[in-house]
Amino acid sequence: MTSSFSQANQWQYKNVLVLHSYSPSYQWTADFQSGIEQAIAKSNTKLKLSLEYLDTKRVYNETYYSEFIRYFNTKYQHYQFDAVLVTDDNALDLINQWPDNPFKGLPIIAAGINNQSATLSAVTSRYRIIYERDEIDKTVELMSRVRPNLQRLYYISDRSTTSQYVREKALEVLARNSSIEVIEIRDIPLARVGEELQGISPDDAVILTHYNTDIDRGIYHRYQYVAQEIAINSPAPVFVFWEFYITNGIFGGYVNRSEQVGREMLLALDEFIPLNFSEEVNVGHSSRPVVDFEALERFGIDEHQLPQNTLILNQPESFIKSNWQLLSIAASIIFCMALVIVTQAVTIRQKRELNKKNKKIVQLQKKTLKTQKDMIVVLGEAIETRSGETGNHVKRVAQLSSLLARLHGLSHREVELIEIISPMHDVGKIAIPESILEKLGQLDSSEWEIMQTHTSHGYKLLNASSGEVFNLAATVAHEHHERWDGSGYPNGLAGENIHIFSRITAIADVFDALLSVRCYKRAWTLEEVVEHFKREHGAQFDPELTTILLDNLDDFIAIRNAYPDKG
Repeated sequence: MTSSFSQANQWQYKNVLVLHSYSPSYQWTADFQSGIEQAIAKSNTKLKLSLEYLDTKRVYNETYYSEFIRYFNTKYQHYQFDAVLVTDDNALDLINQWPDNPFKGLPIIAAGINNQSATLSAVTSRYRIIYERDEIDKTVELMSRVRPNLQRLYYISDRSTTSQYVREKALEVLARNSSIEVIEIRDIPLARVGEELQGISPDDAVILTHYNTDIDRGIYHRYQYVAQEIAINSPAPVFVFWEFYITNGIFGGYVNRSEQVGREMLLALDEFIPLNFSEEVNVGHSSRPVVDFEALERFGIDEHQLPQNTLILNQPESFIKSNWQLLSIAASIIFCMALVIVTQAVTIRQKRELNKKNKKIVQLQKKTLKTQKDMIVVLGEAIETRSGETGNHVKRVAQLSSLLARLHGLSHREVELIEIISPMHDVGKIAIPESILEKLGQLDSSEWEIMQTHTSHGYKLLNASSGEVFNLAATVAHEHHERWDGSGYPNGLAGENIHIFSRITAIADVFDALLSVRCYKRAWTLEEVVEHFKREHGAQFDPELTTILLDNLDDFIAIRNAYPDKG
């Protein structure tokens, strides 16, 4: 049921596939998912996520891709996605290579992409690629600041897809600085990497990218473990491009934060599917170095050597700072208590004044509403007398409308309002000549045309007054002769385009009028009235409201008996 005072928001879930290149145990991927979920939490559009993890750090070959596609097609055979979120290069490659691509034309947001030439144009025109921003040049500049005597840079990487893309960019940047010798470490077990690093100079530097060297033997090293092994064995600071690496003695660098990129993905998706964020989604920026405090201490690097906007992780608080916070809290409490004591009297006085004003406002509102009600009752009775209708017709219409509204499920306030305004439905007859109103026989075409104008006259009369009650009364006066099938007057409205109050009042008015004596007709029998409403079910009258009337006929007859015609 539709309330005339509120519109129900129909929420529909949007089905979104999230395809991660790696496993959820990989911190980079876990942070990606966390950022996505943080942004979703601020969206008023309901999203239903389907998460799939390719885990290509462990296994990455054509056979595996084929098996995954078969698994996916079986799992989602009858499932319709509205959008796709893709993280990292391997998942993007799979989307592009997918046979009989199920994602054709869908909005696709890809992020963490190192292949700067990657595109999705063969799959969809509705896509956005957020390329990974590896600020290698700034990280090299940071190395030079903290290691001014840098001569050799040890570059550690494996042959994974992402690592290859990063390596190409890194070597291109490093080639511009001829004073630094780049020594690559690849294709050897992790234990040997540690041995190689033990003999390097503390004045040198190390860049660690990806290094899962033993995958072919079924051994997958966690990134935290790789970071720990490299940092422990290296007498030189170890720089990285990803924040999740900064642990266990890793120095840091200008790093990517997949969590903020995850949030950025949802902002990009908002360009294709309105997400109606309830508050701003903050994606921050990556152009800021992040370093570990313990690594600063270990390598004797002074904070003044770092850029001013450097974020230092794991920095211990000083004793003075810790105690100053406690003192600040204590001072704040004392100040607040004093402020409460000083302002208490003022607050109480203000509340008293406010209560007095509120009471006056409520009293004035009640008087205004009562005045509107009284005016409506007087006008209703006046038009009843002038139009020649007998006895208590308008009172019965009010009670019949109220009962029908309540049975239909309208709110208590709506039931009260329709009881007040329904008697005003024929107020426009004030403008109709008495010769037409009191004519005993059937009206001719010109007279009927004049009679029909009473709806517009009533609307103009009531709409000239301000206030919710009169505005609704004007609507009912204007629409109560509209028909459900659209053949009514004055505007030929149909169905639910007719206000619910108007539809209810029309049924109440006709029901009572047919059972009553008029100057131009006899009173119909109840059987004739019932037959009429059955015939006009879905034609003149709202079918649902008509069914309610017929199913509760005794209750409506009881109202007629309670307000009999006078004389």
